[in-house]
Amino acid sequence: MADIETAKRNAAKKAVADHFDPSARYVGIGSGSTIVYVVEAIKALKDERVLRINYVPTGYQSRQVIYNAGLQDIKFDSLPPDAVIDIAFDGADE
Repeated sequence: MADIETAKRNAAKKAVADHFDPSARYVGIGSGSTIVYVVEAIKALKDERVLRINYVPTGYQSRQVIYNAGLQDIKFDSLPPDAVIDIAFDGADE
């Protein structure tokens, strides 16, 4: 089981390293089992810009992960009409 979790953590780190832009305005956070590690990898960047990003969760669980990491969440239906989600992370282990 530890090998699976290690693989998920590594996949999340790779996804964030390859696709996350700290200057993004809106970042979608899905509800897959790897999302905890994606948020962990974003937080580990130690870039103060990640604190200004609005993270858009797909559900309650991902909202809690965002909140517990000290990041700013925004509900999808609260987005401004002209908002564009810059990148969305979901299923990073697939």
